[in-house]
Amino acid sequence: MLQLIEDKLMQQNGNAVKYLTVQGIDTATDNTIKKINTQISSDFGLAGPLTLSTPSERVHAVRWAVARESFVVETFVKRVNKEIVATCVAQLNQCPYCEDAHGASIMSSGDIQTANMLTSGTWKNLKDEKTKQLIDWSLHTRTPNATIVKNPPFSREEAPEIIGTALVFHSTNRLVNIFLEASPLPNFLTGNRIKKTALKIAAKTLFKSMITNSAKAGESLQFIQNYSVSKTLAWPESIPAFAKALAAERVVLKEIEEEIIPLPLVQLFKNHVNKWQGEAKPLGRTWLNYILKDVNESDRHVGRLLFLAAFAPYAITEDDIGNFRKVKPTDTALLEACFWAIQTLTNKIGEWLIHPFINS
Repeated sequence: MLQLIEDKLMQQNGNAVKYLTVQGIDTATDNTIKKINTQISSDFGLAGPLTLSTPSERVHAVRWAVARESFVVETFVKRVNKEIVATCVAQLNQCPYCEDAHGASIMSSGDIQTANMLTSGTWKNLKDEKTKQLIDWSLHTRTPNATIVKNPPFSREEAPEIIGTALVFHSTNRLVNIFLEASPLPNFLTGNRIKKTALKIAAKTLFKSMITNSAKAGESLQFIQNYSVSKTLAWPESIPAFAKALAAERVVLKEIEEEIIPLPLVQLFKNHVNKWQGEAKPLGRTWLNYILKDVNESDRHVGRLLFLAAFAPYAITEDDIGNFRKVKPTDTALLEACFWAIQTLTNKIGEWLIHPFINS
């Protein structure tokens, strides 16, 4: 039974991507993509959330470098604590795929109580005060004025891994909500009655290997260009490889902005992000129609996808994808536009999360 679950998990992760044609672990034809995927398989295991970015080599490379050097590699923070952060952020963003995957990883570590209490919402009854504070911080990462965000329960040395993990999953949750099915479990195991049991079984197979894998810092940097780390990226100084990955990510975002995003939308989008304080958008599209009311039809198709990807990725429909493709038909453009919007918003979250460590 365990082998059946593991086989189905791997099959599900290879076939669950929507709207894009991806290069999987075993099917990559691009040499660099193949090497990145091989490292993902070795160091992480769960392919789906990461390999969905294979339509763009530059995005795939920086996504993996940022995720690997902050979340996968253990330097000052135990992996199980980063899995707790990932699970909480997934709850906050209503990303059931990531919540299932990382909740199972917590189980894999042996901390079944924390996994169950996170699922049931009873985590305040945990006895370990440090774990409760980490959960509380993670669940407030979209609340910039929260006391615990202004006074985080971890050290400057730990900050790159903890904040980095939170930012990785604020970004990943949104991409997953657009491009992946709702669970890493195969469809026949997602019914309410058997899901809990299936996740426990999965925790003994694929997710067990995920959390016990060891990874050496810096090995993902071979896939990205070496850019100088600016003073604004000094806060992750305790994890130099992560700082380098962030520097490369900034360059990629600027390239995408210049090549893919229509100029009238760049400032419109950034202005809206700069005013955002973590609040959820209301149901419906009145808010979106108002924002785009003065944008021409062609740019409106692109703008609609940008704003939805960042602020309401669960609401994206096939029509939204189809209308975007009328203007920019390739998978690369689709992936890169979504990544640009999502990462621009994620970097806004990063501003308030790192603030306690700036000039401290």
